[in-house]
Amino acid sequence: MSLSRPDARSGLKRLQLIMGVSFLLSTFAGAYLLATDGSLWNLAISHALGLIIIVMIDAVLGVLNLLGRRNVYLPSLAAGTLGFLLQVGDIVTAPQYNMTIPYFASYLFGLWAYDLLLALQLAVIVAGVFGTNYARYLARVRTGRGRKQLSYTKRDFLKSFVAFAVLIGGAVVAGSVKIPPPQQQTTTQTSQSNLPSGAIADTSQLQVGSPVYFEYPSGYPNILLKNSDGTLTALSMLCTHVCCQCIYESSSNVIFCPCHGSVFDATGRVVRGPAQTPLPSIELTVDSSGFVYAKGLNGRGPCLP
Repeated sequence: MSLSRPDARSGLKRLQLIMGVSFLLSTFAGAYLLATDGSLWNLAISHALGLIIIVMIDAVLGVLNLLGRRNVYLPSLAAGTLGFLLQVGDIVTAPQYNMTIPYFASYLFGLWAYDLLLALQLAVIVAGVFGTNYARYLARVRTGRGRKQLSYTKRDFLKSFVAFAVLIGGAVVAGSVKIPPPQQQTTTQTSQSNLPSGAIADTSQLQVGSPVYFEYPSGYPNILLKNSDGTLTALSMLCTHVCCQCIYESSSNVIFCPCHGSVFDATGRVVRGPAQTPLPSIELTVDSSGFVYAKGLNGRGPCLP
């Protein structure tokens, strides 16, 4: 295709308009996810901080593209590519948050803002690829002052890609610092002492409305409740929606998920969604001395194991 300088300029300008609008809309989609998806802040703070950087980069590049700044054309293509890869790559981190990859993928693709974010990042990539001829032409020609109108090389692309990756990676690393969960979720009753190895409670010390928290299997939080009729109930504290750790509210005797607002009763049944599956229960055994042990898991949600 034979190009002239005015053709290349006008063609690149049209594509930068598409890129600018796409970046600004992806800024909106990312901000919406940050404002509405509680699991980002309660479960995956590193993802939330990474998304904040992506949103900031998209906002700046969106404005600069709309202003027709040609020097951001290649960085825009790099940012769109990196943003798309990182958002899709989030799926494989599911085991880190106690979820299976297929379930986490179905959850993410069920979020319209996530789908829109991916589509818009892809639109930036497509626009950048379609503008290759325009960009290469303008990278060859020089202005009257002898300066090239545009820099368009693989090296420049990689430099922009790495620079954005470092910015986002720094936020992710900062967000990976472990913050202790709320005291209510990790503290067992102070009266539960001198237990034999493997025991989670002593029935003689259990009280109605005073839960005991324990891990079973190791690393998976659960709650043990003594009911008013003297029976015992043990439930997983990982919400069956997106595996956020729940909180027991003794005043109302319900289990609440801080991520998306799901509520379960003291037997694990769903009182309010978006969760649809009851909390898995823990099989218990009580020995002749009244010590309680966990021996198995009943029911399965999306959470591992």
